[in-house]
Amino acid sequence: EVTHLENELTNKAKDFKKYLKLAAPDWKTVRDQLKEGEAAIEMIRFQWRDQVYYSDTAYYAAYIITKNSQYPEVVYLPDAATDLDNKYYKLYKNNIKLKLDDKESYNHFWKPINQQLKGIKKVYFSADGIYHLINVATLKNQETGQFLLDEMEIHYTTSGTDVNNAVADKDIRTAVLFGRPSYKTGMAGTVPVADAETRSLVRNFKDSNIPDLPGTEEEILTIKKEMDLSKFGVTHYLREQATEDKVYKLHSPGILHIATHGYWSPAGDNATDGYRTFNAMVNSGLLLSGVVNYYSLPVYPDTYDGILTAYEAQNLDLENTSLVILSACETSLGYLDAGEGVYGLQRAFRAAGAGSIMTSLWKVDDAATKDFMIAFYQHYLKTKDKNAAFVVAQKTIKEKYKHPYFWGAFVMSGK
Repeated sequence: EVTHLENELTNKAKDFKKYLKLAAPDWKTVRDQLKEGEAAIEMIRFQWRDQVYYSDTAYYAAYIITKNSQYPEVVYLPDAATDLDNKYYKLYKNNIKLKLDDKESYNHFWKPINQQLKGIKKVYFSADGIYHLINVATLKNQETGQFLLDEMEIHYTTSGTDVNNAVADKDIRTAVLFGRPSYKTGMAGTVPVADAETRSLVRNFKDSNIPDLPGTEEEILTIKKEMDLSKFGVTHYLREQATEDKVYKLHSPGILHIATHGYWSPAGDNATDGYRTFNAMVNSGLLLSGVVNYYSLPVYPDTYDGILTAYEAQNLDLENTSLVILSACETSLGYLDAGEGVYGLQRAFRAAGAGSIMTSLWKVDDAATKDFMIAFYQHYLKTKDKNAAFVVAQKTIKEKYKHPYFWGAFVMSGK
C-alpha cells in the first residue's frame, strides 16, 4: 500500500519542480527598503580563507547596508569567534545573571560595528552564531554611559530580506491567549520551589514541584481586558483549560500569546548532525496543563503529554499569524548552527508561518515579565506597530527595573 501511494504521489508531483524555483535576494532589494538614518546589518560567522585553503580559525563579520550604499560594507570583528562564543559570551551572561555593570561586552560585540554607523538611528539586525544568544540592546557603551537601547532602535530580523517599513498590522483583530496552566490537574495548586519567581523549571516532569505562575494569569486577564477595549476577538485559556490539544486546533490567530514555563536541554549535543538538530527540536518546549499527571503515571497513556515541543510546534497552522509571544524562560535557546540560526522554539514558530516571534534569552522574572507584556500590548493596540511597541515596553520596564536582566530578556525577530 505504501509503495502504491508513493508511486501515485510521484506521478502527481511531476510538475512540482516549477514551484521550487528560488530567486536569490539581491542586496539592492534590501537597500531600497531602507530610509535615511537606517541600516540593515547581517552578521556572518565564517572560517577565514587564506589563498586556497580554510584555516581552523573562525571570525565574525557584519555586512552593513544603508539607503545610500553603493555596495555592502564589511566590518570584520577583531576577536576570534571562539573567544566571542565562549569567553566573552560567558562574561556577558554572568553580568546579566548577577546584575553587574558590564564594562566589556559592548567593546567586543558592537564597538567595531558602531564605528561604521555614523548618523544611523535605526538598525535591522540579522544575527548569526552567538549573536542569537545576546540582546545587543543591553550592551552598554562605556564612553556614553548608555545602553544601545537608548542610542538607536534595534529591530531583529531573520535576514535582511525581512526589512519592512510598512506599519502593517491594521487587519489583526483576533488573538488566542494561554496562561497559568495547571501543571498537575485535579489539585488546588502546585508546590513552589526555590526559583519560583522565574519562568524556568526543574527539568523533572514526574514531580509536582513545577512552580505555579500566578503572574501569568494576571498577565493574560489584563491583556484580554485591553484587547476587549480595542474590539479584538479574544479567546483565552487558563489553568486546566490551557491544554496542548487546544494549541493544535489553532487556525492562524492574528496573535498567539503563551505564558508558562519554557525549557531547553542541551541533551544530545554530541550526536551526529541529523540527530543533533532533531534533539534540539524535541528538547525545547513549553509546559501546558496536565504535564505532571502524564509523567507521574507508571505507564504513559496514548494522549497528549502536556509539553509542546519545538518539533511539534513547527506543524501548527500559523500561516497568517502576525505575532507569536512566548512569555516564558529560555525560549530563544536551542542548538546553534552557524549560518542556519537556532534549532528550537523560535525557528519552529517561524516555520509554522508566524510573521514575528517574541522569545526570551534567559530565566525571566515573573513580575517584570507581566509588566513588560502589559506595557507592550497597551502601546501595540493603539498603534498596531509591534516593533515600536516592543521598544516602548523595553524602555518602560527599564524605568522601573534598571538592570538589563529585567528589561532585556526578550527579543522579537521577524517581519
